[in-house]
Amino acid sequence: MRDETKIDFYASAQGREYDEACRRLFKNREILAPILQMVVPEYEGCTVEEVMRYIEADTIGDVPVEDLPVSVEGLPTELSSVTEKLIRYDVHFKSVNPRLSDAKLCVHLHINLELQNDYRPGRPAYPVIKRALYYAARELSAQLGRLTETADYAALEKVYSIWICNRNVPPELRDTATGYSVKREDLIGICEEPEADFDLLNVILIRRGGESREKIFDFLRAVFAGEIEKMEEYTNVESNPTIRQEVEHMTGLGAGIYEEGLEQGIKQGKEQGIERGRKQEARMMAEKLFRAGADYHMVEECTGSLDAVELRELYEGVLREKKSTKTRNIRR
Repeated sequence: MRDETKIDFYASAQGREYDEACRRLFKNREILAPILQMVVPEYEGCTVEEVMRYIEADTIGDVPVEDLPVSVEGLPTELSSVTEKLIRYDVHFKSVNPRLSDAKLCVHLHINLELQNDYRPGRPAYPVIKRALYYAARELSAQLGRLTETADYAALEKVYSIWICNRNVPPELRDTATGYSVKREDLIGICEEPEADFDLLNVILIRRGGESREKIFDFLRAVFAGEIEKMEEYTNVESNPTIRQEVEHMTGLGAGIYEEGLEQGIKQGKEQGIERGRKQEARMMAEKLFRAGADYHMVEECTGSLDAVELRELYEGVLREKKSTKTRNIRR
């Protein structure tokens, strides 16, 4: 199927409904837990069942982050206020950080997960990593709300912004997952500070599109394809009937989108074939007329389906051929 056709039907209402069905599916802990287990360092060594227990189900949602006015007191050259734009996360939740929590203190990770269809978005064009970092920074600032002189910065908890990029990924980047975080760099001397004090902002980009059988890509491939049996290799989806309903709805929409795109592709192919046939006939007619000595402008009027450049090249080709034939006859 042609890329142009894909763009057309993914932009349709049915395509938008499919995207929304995918987002609803990813709001289930059974789907989130394997992803966290595979790419978030805090859950390394945990089972999927343990990660599911860490995820606080009542926090899973798509609550928008409102404008955050920031008052800054200081010199006139400093900003007096900043108003952030409204953003809406695809999936947004809190999960227990097992590395920092104990019986007396529960520390959370603040996580947002985005389903990014186009790795190279346009209108306007921008690198996805920049948007991901912005989302992570907004999630960090949202923990304090309005910043004042009494803001409790010690209460800030670690943020993860995880992006699953599905389409338009360059071949050399397909089936790669990359983490971006704040790291300490000693410039002069050695500074020993707790990593938990500065390791607060993290982005993970998961780029799909290849044939890798690494667990994270194998699992995501099964989720987007609606393959329940393959998903069961990584997580217990049978225990949640909502997931099966969502998968059936999503795959039904996907099949409809495919059929619609296929019909459009066939129709477009037929139209293009007819157009190519017309142009071929016009080209043959023009060539015959030029060989017969017809005037250029008369041929142009008779063969309207040929563009000016193509007609000029054909005309000059016939002239060169006639000149070459004439030269050979003189030599004889």
